[in-house]
Amino acid sequence: MSSFPEADVLARPWLSADAGRWVSLRVPLWARPVGPAAVLLVAVIAAIAAAPDEVCTAGQPCAADWLDAAGTMLFVPYLLSLFALPELAAVLAPLLLLYMAEPSQWHGGAAEKIADSVVVMVLGWGWAAVMARLRVRRRQRSVVRDAAGGIKVLAPVPDDFRPWQRGLFRCVVGVLMCAAACALITTVVLDDRADDRTAGTAKSQEAPVVAYNGDEYTLTVRLADGTRHQFDVIGSYHDDNTVRVLTHGSWVRLASEPYGDRTDRQLVALSLAGLGLPLLVSGLFARRGAAALRRGPVPVLRVLSRERWGRTEIFATDDADGASPILNYKPHISNRTNLRSAHLYGLPSEGGELVLASATEFGNWSVDATVSPIRLGAAADPDTGSIDTKQSAAQRRSSESLLQEALTSMSQGAGHVRWQAGPVARCVAAVFGIAVIALLGVLASEVSSWWHSGYLWLIGLNAVISAHRMLSWRVTADPAGLHVRKHWRTHLLPWTDVTSAVYTARGGLTLSCRPGVAHVSLGTVGFPALERGLNRPSRAARAAVEISAMVQEPNLRPKDNA
Repeated sequence: MSSFPEADVLARPWLSADAGRWVSLRVPLWARPVGPAAVLLVAVIAAIAAAPDEVCTAGQPCAADWLDAAGTMLFVPYLLSLFALPELAAVLAPLLLLYMAEPSQWHGGAAEKIADSVVVMVLGWGWAAVMARLRVRRRQRSVVRDAAGGIKVLAPVPDDFRPWQRGLFRCVVGVLMCAAACALITTVVLDDRADDRTAGTAKSQEAPVVAYNGDEYTLTVRLADGTRHQFDVIGSYHDDNTVRVLTHGSWVRLASEPYGDRTDRQLVALSLAGLGLPLLVSGLFARRGAAALRRGPVPVLRVLSRERWGRTEIFATDDADGASPILNYKPHISNRTNLRSAHLYGLPSEGGELVLASATEFGNWSVDATVSPIRLGAAADPDTGSIDTKQSAAQRRSSESLLQEALTSMSQGAGHVRWQAGPVARCVAAVFGIAVIALLGVLASEVSSWWHSGYLWLIGLNAVISAHRMLSWRVTADPAGLHVRKHWRTHLLPWTDVTSAVYTARGGLTLSCRPGVAHVSLGTVGFPALERGLNRPSRAARAAVEISAMVQEPNLRPKDNA
C-alpha cells in the first residue's frame, strides 16, 4: 500500500470517446502474425524438403558452412518475434531477405525455387505486417498523450516492487542459452581446427563403398586393413563405388566431408542461439519499458479498474457498469475485485507497460505495475475459458442488438429450425484438412522410423477430426429441445436445460445450461475475422442469436402442430 496523497493528483478522465479512439486502433487483419508465420513455416519446410542433397567430393568437400546454417536458423527467432516482438522482427526480416538473395539459394529444382519465391514474398508480407503493428502502437500512444492533455507527473512505485526484476528471468534464460550456444560453437570450431591439423599428416586411400543408406544418411566403407567403418554423411553417394578416406591411427575421416560428424552439434548450438535471442531481447525491452515509467514525468489519466481471473481490466471513467474493458494486463499485486477509481500512468499500447494507482475500501491507494504486456479488451478465464470473456465488448453489444432484432422479427411457432456450417467455414475446413494431410504425407515419406511416421499421421488424424467437426456440426430445434450433432453423435438438450447460446470471438459455439447441467461446446465452428472480411454472416453466429431468442421467448420455439 502507498501512503502518498494520490487523491490530489491532477489528471484528466479517460472518457469513452477517447478510449474508443484508442480501442479502434487495432492491427488490420492482414497484419496479424498468424498469417505470415503459418505460410512462412510451410514454405520453409517445403524448401528444405525440396532441396537436393549436396554433392560432396574430395576436390570440393562439404565444409562447415556457418553462414548458410546461421541464415537457415535465423528463421526461428524471426517466427517467434512475429508474435511477441515485432521490433526484433523488423530487424530480422531484411537480414533474411539478404540471405535469400544469395545466388546459391536458387540452384535447386523448380519445386525449391517456387518454395523460395514464396519465402521471399512472405518475408516481405511479414515485414510490412510488423511495421503496421508498430505504427498502430505509436498511434495508440499518441491518442493517450492527447487524452491526457499534456499533464505529466512522476509515476509512483509500489513499496514491494523491484523495477530491476522486470524482464530479469527472460534476460537470464536468454543469456544462458546464448552462452551455451557460444560454448558449443567454440567446441565445434576447435574440433574442426584439430581435424585440419590431423588431416595434414593423415594417409589417403580409396575405400570401396559397402553400403549407403540415403534415408538415414549413413555410408559404410571397407578400409585397406579389411575393417568396415560407417560415416554419418550429409551428401549424396548413390553413384559412388569408392570414396577417398583419410586415416591417422584410429582417426578416420571422409575427404569429401571433413566435418560431417559435428552437424548435430552445430544445429543444437544455432537452435539455442535462435531461441535465446528473442528471450534476451524481449527481456531487455520489458526492462526498458519499465524503466521509462520511472525516468521522469509521464502522462496520467483517471480511469476505472477491477481484477478478474488474475488480470486487471481498465475502463473509461464514464463506464460505470464496467461493460467495455479497454485493456487488461497481469498485475504485480492482486487486491482489486470491484470496480474502483484509479490513476493510469504511462502511454499504454498493445505490448507496452503502465503503472496503476487504485483506491481501496480503506481510504488509501494501492500502487501496481504490469508484469506482462498489455492486451486489448477484456480478460479471459485461463482455466475454464469463460464464455463471456471470450467475447469482446463490441461483439457483446452486437450480439445483444441482434438478439433484440431476432426477438421482434422471428415468427412464432415455426417448424423445425436447423443450423449448420456455412460456405466460409466449409471451404476453410476442407482446405485446412487437405493441406495438413498433404504436408504430413510428404513429411512421413521422408521419415524412416515407424514411430515418427505414426506420430505424424496421428497429427494428421487430429486435423481431419477438427475439419470434420467444422464441416458436420448441426443444431436442430424442435418442441422437445435442441438436437446437437457433434462429430458422429447427436444428443438431445431439453429446453428446460438451456439458458443461452454464445458464438465467441474465436469462432466457438457454446450452449450454456442451467446449474447442474454441463455446458455443450461444439468447438471451433467458424472464423469470425474471415467472415467479417468477406462480409459473409456466420451460420454459427445466427444460430447463437436465434437459440438465445428461443430461450428467452418460448413462443418462438417450434410447436407440436407446426
